[in-house]
Amino acid sequence: MRILLTNLPRESETKDYTTREYLLSDFSRLLPLGLLAIAANVNPKHSLKVLDVTVKNMSIEDTVRYIEDYKPDVLGLSVVTRRLYPMYVISRRIKETLPDVKIVAGGPHINYWPEETMRLGTLDYVLPSYGERTFPHFIDALENGGGGLLKTVPNLYYRTSDGAIRSNPPDEIPIVLDSLPFPNRRLINLDDYFSAVDRAKMTTLYSSRGCPFHCIFCDVQEKQFHYRTAKSVADEFEEITALGIREIYVLDDTFNINRQRVLDICNELISRNIKVRWSTRARVAPFDADMMRLMKEAGCTRLHVGVESLDPGLLKYMGKKETLEQIRSFFKLCRDFNMETLGYFIIGFPGETKEYRERFLKEVLKLNVTYAFCNILYPLAKTQYYKSLLDNTTFKEDYWADFIRNPKKDFELPLPRSPESQREMETLADDFHRKFCFRPEFILRELRRSFRNPRMLSRKAKLAVLLIIRTSGEKRIGKRRLATRDFQANGQS
Repeated sequence: MRILLTNLPRESETKDYTTREYLLSDFSRLLPLGLLAIAANVNPKHSLKVLDVTVKNMSIEDTVRYIEDYKPDVLGLSVVTRRLYPMYVISRRIKETLPDVKIVAGGPHINYWPEETMRLGTLDYVLPSYGERTFPHFIDALENGGGGLLKTVPNLYYRTSDGAIRSNPPDEIPIVLDSLPFPNRRLINLDDYFSAVDRAKMTTLYSSRGCPFHCIFCDVQEKQFHYRTAKSVADEFEEITALGIREIYVLDDTFNINRQRVLDICNELISRNIKVRWSTRARVAPFDADMMRLMKEAGCTRLHVGVESLDPGLLKYMGKKETLEQIRSFFKLCRDFNMETLGYFIIGFPGETKEYRERFLKEVLKLNVTYAFCNILYPLAKTQYYKSLLDNTTFKEDYWADFIRNPKKDFELPLPRSPESQREMETLADDFHRKFCFRPEFILRELRRSFRNPRMLSRKAKLAVLLIIRTSGEKRIGKRRLATRDFQANGQS
């Protein structure tokens, strides 16, 4: 069979304001790890191709044309909620022109809303949960005639002959994930992917999934921590370095949930003498000098942490379970060990004061964070923050539920704050990034880091120009956009 796996274009996706547009589109392009993992264990007798539409910035029309030209027997779509409308249009168009193609969807959106997505009527199947475990089974069942065999595929949603939607019982996901295949990175051109904060050719991996914490703004719904052992992680590190890659970004929701696992991974990397720079996403606690020292010895060069706020009251409000003292101790520890940091911050929480915002950049700089991103609080679906806006009637109806039942082009959630407050947030975020990145010490450090890599140096020079242009232009565009929108404001600031 001919199998095509693809993600979805950004055209007509939902519009949110969590992360400023220039940070999403210009500062990194990360691998479609989910698609590569799903492809890994498919029987090699099949003809399988992975299409990443982000590499060439493909439109909906480009994607449809590509699929029509390829004429797959099976089309697999990876769906995130913000790109539900592109999925709906593409799958509907393909069903019209290639009615015999079997279309199956998976990904984060399908994990949360499998039956609702099937009810849109453009898909033959959806496959939530760990598709790398079940997709090869699904392909085998299709190849052998489907029918009763499809009923043996765990988690699969499908239609019966009378049009009813049915689902198979879920499989039990083990706590230890060592049985999952490594993503097949040979299916794509690794040179197409980059991160502006890395120095060389890079890739990504997952060593765990899930986060047991309950921050009100976060839409990670997997609260059970599933993980891979140190041996499995080191095995994938070795496979990656064999591909000529020298930078690895570990994309865990929270890498350091289990201190002993962190130590085990580091010791395994050290004992095998695996020479590669790596970074990871973590919490500021738990961390201690022994763990930091061992991570540094094992090749870790940067820690990405969600600081979110430097206001103790707001940290408590958001359910972060971290204190200002822990945040300061973490960054001091990083300075002591010369560990780079990337801090994520959020502005726009209810109760956030004007005085806090005025001293926000100054307080961030006191931490001596290497890189910093400033996001704006946004009510993502499935978050406690969104639920609170429904409960207190800031939102008069469940907009996300409506969108999921009836995807709309360029869908925008009404704002939970006034247009004036939103403009203030956007201006603050733009000014933050521009002032942070154009400090003389920041520029000199980035020049030193990149001067031996002309390609990276050229990319960073272009990013600097783009940052100037877009943080100026975004303000003008934002004012026009806000002036024409129908807002639901509750006076929060």
